Amino acid sequence: MAGAKEVRSKIASIKSTQKITKAMQMVAASKMRRAQERMKASRPYAEKMLQVIQHLARATPEYRHSFMAAERERKRVGYIVVSTDRGLCGGLNSNLFRRLLLEIKEARAVGVEPVFCTIGTKALGFFKRFGGNVLAQATHLGDKPHIEDLIGT
Repeated sequence: MAGAKEVRSKIASIKSTQKITKAMQMVAASKMRRAQERMKASRPYAEKMLQVIQHLARATPEYRHSFMAAERERKRVGYIVVSTDRGLCGGLNSNLFRRLLLEIKEARAVGVEPVFCTIGTKALGFFKRFGGNVLAQATHLGDKPHIEDLIGT
C-alpha cells in the first residue's frame, strides 16, 4: 500500500495538472473569442464581395458559364471541415462532428457521396476513425495561418 507521503505527492501532482489544464482552457477560450470577433469583423467584406459577384453575374445575361447553368444532378457533395488542432475548446469539436454526421446521413439518404477537406488535427482524426473520404488535409496551422501553409496541401 502506498505511504501517506506518496499519496500527498500524487494529490499535489494532480492539483498542479488541474491548474495547468484550466489555464490552457482559458487561453483556448480567449483565442476562440478573438477568432469569433475577427470573423464578425470580416462579414461586411464578405457581403460586399457577394454583391460584386452577383452584380457581375447579372451584368451579361447572354453569357452563361456552365457553373451558372441549370442545376445538375448531384452525385457528390464536398465539405470543408474546420476543427481545432487540440481539444481545449469545450464542445466545439463534438458539436461540429455531431452536426456533420447528420449532414452525411442526409446526403447518403438521397444517394449523394460525401467527400471531405479537413483543416485541423481533430477533424483528420475523426475521419480516420469514421472512415470518410478525405481528399485534402491541413493540420497544425497555428493561430494565424498564412496562405502559403494552405496552398498545395
